[in-house]
Amino acid sequence: MATEQQIKELAYAIWEEEGRPEGKDVEHYFRAQQILEERQASSLIESTPSPMSKLPRRSPSPTSKLPRRSPSPQSAPPPVTDVPPGPYKYRRHTHR
Repeated sequence: MATEQQIKELAYAIWEEEGRPEGKDVEHYFRAQQILEERQASSLIESTPSPMSKLPRRSPSPTSKLPRRSPSPQSAPPPVTDVPPGPYKYRRHTHR
């Protein structure tokens, strides 16, 4: 949380930056407070480690170093041709 002194100093800087207008002291105070809270929240987010960073890193498995083989056409199973056509082909069997 921002201290009262930090809020006042930033509000004063905002007041000077805007040309020292009359009657905007409350607006400048709340704007300074909001800016400081946003800065603090973003710094907390950046400094908080993600849960994923706490996990141990895995070493690559020995098989991951092997070259990948492309599938050979001989290893594919033959197409099914002995299924008779008909509407019952996609019907679910339910027991009532």
